[in-house]
Amino acid sequence: MIKNLTLLIFLTLSFFFTYSQETYNSANMLVSKADLENTIYKKDSTANAFFIYEKGFSRVENGGNYDLLTDYEAKIKILNEKGFDQATVSVLLFKNKSGKEQFDDLKAYTYNLENGEISKTKIEKKNIYTEAYDENYTLVKFTFPNVKPGSVLTYKYQLASPFMYKFNGWDFQDDIPKLHSEYIADLPGNYIYNIKLVGTLKLETNTSTILKKCLEVSSGGHADCSHNVYIMKNIPAFKEEKYMTAKENYFSRIDYELKEFKGFDGTNKKYTETWENVDNKLKKEVAIGVQLKKLAITKGILPDSIKATPNDIKKAKKIFRYISSNYTWNKKNKIFKDVNINEVIKEKVGNVSGINILLHNILKQQKFTVHPVLLSTRNNGYATKIHPVISGFNYLIVQLSIDNKTYLLDATEKTLVFGEVPFRCLNQYGRLLDFKNGSSWIDIKPKQISAHFFKEEIVLNEDLKISGKAKHLYSGYHSHFKRKKLEALGENHFLNNIKNQDPEITITDIHIKNKNNYDKAIEFEFDFTRDDVSKIDDILYLKPFTKSFFKQNPFKLNQRTYPIDFGYKDTYTYLVSIELPENYEFVDIPKNSLYQIPNKLGQLGISFQKNPKKLIITHRITFNSSYYPTEYYSILKEFFNLIVNIENDILIGVKKKS
Repeated sequence: MIKNLTLLIFLTLSFFFTYSQETYNSANMLVSKADLENTIYKKDSTANAFFIYEKGFSRVENGGNYDLLTDYEAKIKILNEKGFDQATVSVLLFKNKSGKEQFDDLKAYTYNLENGEISKTKIEKKNIYTEAYDENYTLVKFTFPNVKPGSVLTYKYQLASPFMYKFNGWDFQDDIPKLHSEYIADLPGNYIYNIKLVGTLKLETNTSTILKKCLEVSSGGHADCSHNVYIMKNIPAFKEEKYMTAKENYFSRIDYELKEFKGFDGTNKKYTETWENVDNKLKKEVAIGVQLKKLAITKGILPDSIKATPNDIKKAKKIFRYISSNYTWNKKNKIFKDVNINEVIKEKVGNVSGINILLHNILKQQKFTVHPVLLSTRNNGYATKIHPVISGFNYLIVQLSIDNKTYLLDATEKTLVFGEVPFRCLNQYGRLLDFKNGSSWIDIKPKQISAHFFKEEIVLNEDLKISGKAKHLYSGYHSHFKRKKLEALGENHFLNNIKNQDPEITITDIHIKNKNNYDKAIEFEFDFTRDDVSKIDDILYLKPFTKSFFKQNPFKLNQRTYPIDFGYKDTYTYLVSIELPENYEFVDIPKNSLYQIPNKLGQLGISFQKNPKKLIITHRITFNSSYYPTEYYSILKEFFNLIVNIENDILIGVKKKS
């Protein structure tokens, strides 16, 4: 029987946005009695606080210092004591040698309802703190007094910044919900910005009009402004969950980056460059281009047994294994600083660039075709593709081309399958540096499907206890993770952890295969006994699976506003045979089932095949994509519910023959 999971679940999302919330005043900063009387937020029953209203307005000061001014105001409802952390607000102020941002005109009040009347308490100066955050930021922090469940907090302030290249962006989404978030930006025509709307949530208002002569200078020059109004309503909180990359990739916001400045005196300065210019700079960069030229010093590194072999894929693998086994990563990602191949060779320790440029140089010195690849790791956010932003990269790997195939290599991890990069690097794409033909974008995607494969032979003994033999195989990234853990804990500790995972299972005679053969699946073979047979009336019930792939559903949110990114494609297979004593028979066997994710993006199935002596069970889960858009969240959530039910709730009925 085939059951297709459909997209009808999205009706719940529509329902989410159609709830009426007319009792809160989300039109302005005025605190109404209803704002204070209401104690729930219907759109999100888990919310502890939320923004009723929020607004920002950024523009250039006309006259004076021509600073970038931003007025900010917000009104927050505290629903319960867990929302009290919203009563402390922090503002970061940027500074460097040329100037610093200023924080002024704070007006902040706590509103409560007392004896049916609205009261307000002003923040005193003693509740406002300024402290150093780091070398580039100062932190202003203030805490509201007299906060209770039901309070409404209002505050407004102005920021003055001399840094026009850092035009304020705007975060529509936060870790608490918002009813209304509005941002106004007046952009002078002589400042040209790259403007990027990030996230999946839609703007309710997005308008742009022209303001004539909004910026004038003493010399008589002037510029018109584009007056931009952005409004988003009913914004869900951004809640982090498993299988996501950096939060910055997804939460809804507007970003600005200065592209070009046109002076009133006719000068013209470009702030963003072409990739051709960036390639030329990287070619001369001490930490990148200069180090990539150091081929001669690598001649004596490889043993003669490797150098003497033909230049084929086997030799490339030997070189990769030699470097990854003999040189240690210091856990630092630096790619534009502290990179010196000479020191890496001498100390046998280096950062990401040091280790991988050494690998690049040795392969190139041995006449292989290789190129460095810049990328941004999963926790660092996506690198910008629209135009070069070198600061967005924080990692370097190597691409090897041989026999019309390409392999991505990272020698910082010796337990990786050859041709795969660490999980931290699986962030969609990277920039391949080719200083002769020009750089280009390439996909950073695993070529192999990672897999679990469990095979168990179970026997129900005369004493009604279960004994069995198991073989558990892990390939791809699963083998890498197992080997990393094995390496960190040591074999005895690692195996003891396996033995002690479940008090109802006794594991004996366990041993490991392919522990150090990193290009093969790692295998664990063991014998086991189980004492988990239950009896109702005259029927015995057996659990078919000794171990579940998923004990619980990783997806728990009512709504997720960002995609699911597993990093790699995955399969899980469980083959079980159950053998009964001669005087017993199977009486209650579940039906075969098959569930599919739409567009052939995944499948979950379980089948039962009975022969005279045994029951053969095949359970398989397949994820045919590593990346699922936001609209698949409800489908995957239900998909995992089905997995958990199959693996943890299915029982096989057995009884004595009459």
